[in-house]
Amino acid sequence: MIQYTINDNNLHLIDSYKCSKKNFSIELNNIKNESPNSNVWKRKISQMCLEWGTHNFCYMFGIEKERTKDCDLNYPQSFWIRAIYAIVGVLTWIFIK
Repeated sequence: MIQYTINDNNLHLIDSYKCSKKNFSIELNNIKNESPNSNVWKRKISQMCLEWGTHNFCYMFGIEKERTKDCDLNYPQSFWIRAIYAIVGVLTWIFIK
């Protein structure tokens, strides 16, 4: 299981680049079962997976590796941030493992 920290408005996934996209939703659901009281669960798991995938894509291509090796899933997010992660996440999904 992935290491993480969680509070009311943030789920911090430690070394998230090591996790394969096929396990994103499994890991998130496991964390949700362990720590169900965070506001981050007001987001859809699918949105969180696309954001995580975007971070993994950036890490894989050496884009700000220190920042993208971990992933912070925050709540709330602005409409524009959600839209950007949705678009970029879908476009990069095919490139990540």
